[in-house]
Amino acid sequence: MPLFNVNSIVSGLRKNYFSTIYLFIGFLSLYFFTWTGKYLSITYPDKPSLEMGLRVMLRSRHIFILLISLVEIGIGVYIKQCLTRTYLMIQWLAFLCIILSHILLIYAFFFEVELVHIPNTPALHYATYILLGGIILHVLAKFESKD
Repeated sequence: MPLFNVNSIVSGLRKNYFSTIYLFIGFLSLYFFTWTGKYLSITYPDKPSLEMGLRVMLRSRHIFILLISLVEIGIGVYIKQCLTRTYLMIQWLAFLCIILSHILLIYAFFFEVELVHIPNTPALHYATYILLGGIILHVLAKFESKD
């Protein structure tokens, strides 16, 4: 019996649409992460001459996009869809929180990159808090009894 059975993985994804959605968005976001790296190298070709604060801010925004894509892939690999209505609603709320966080992080990457925004970067701050809330909601959904 092979250790890696593609058919069982595909049939499991059909039963668990949260897993499929998270994995699709996560891998798409991972591709977007590589695209933003190219965008940064084209937009700021002379990185050593940039002011240190701007360099760190650009790099951190870029890494936050990697973070959200890895979180989505991690959730997509391990999530089991809840069966009861209450816990399924908690999973949907967690999903919406993570997607909203994703959108806010992308917004922060493009629109909160000037030094005049420091320390007022509301999109980035809200995105991290909403991401934390989404992860906590997914942890709460794991407490569904499996009777």
